[in-house]
Amino acid sequence: MNIPNVFKKALLAGAAFLLVSGSALAQEDALKGYPGYVDFGELVEIFGEPTVQIAVGESLLGLVGSLSAKEDPEAAALFKRLQGVRVNVFEDTDGLAEGIDYVKSVSQKLSGAGWESVVSVNSADEQVRIFMMINGDRVEGITVMAVEETEAVFVNVIGDLNPEELERVMDNFDVELD
Repeated sequence: MNIPNVFKKALLAGAAFLLVSGSALAQEDALKGYPGYVDFGELVEIFGEPTVQIAVGESLLGLVGSLSAKEDPEAAALFKRLQGVRVNVFEDTDGLAEGIDYVKSVSQKLSGAGWESVVSVNSADEQVRIFMMINGDRVEGITVMAVEETEAVFVNVIGDLNPEELERVMDNFDVELD
């Protein structure tokens, strides 16, 4: 049976919403023990409530992997290697200066904790940082922080992945990073 992509995305989004709304705090606590986890605790204080918030843990990622195994075995294998995906998107941000300072502060903390900076964009009206937690030849986490005048995006992918796979993960959650 072929399930249309729109239906699969709606089903996955619905399942994600139900699971996330009921267990977001427990999920967040469970993810804190992984080396690829980044605490974005102050985001709501700076930007208000997110326009988009995704917090998916290992169980739901395994379900997503199982549902997509026939159509996309590579994506299924990827989802089974992840422990969590966290996305926070804020639109029409009023806290640009404070958001830029926050990105700089978190960047310093990540650098001090062994994360490697792989992308850094600095301008008066935009800050973009991409960090990777690398352990030997494995990437255990990727974090993207992008703040500009109209939008702020914070992404944390936790688990065993290749950097090239980040786009595939975000495509499956309908998140654009450009």
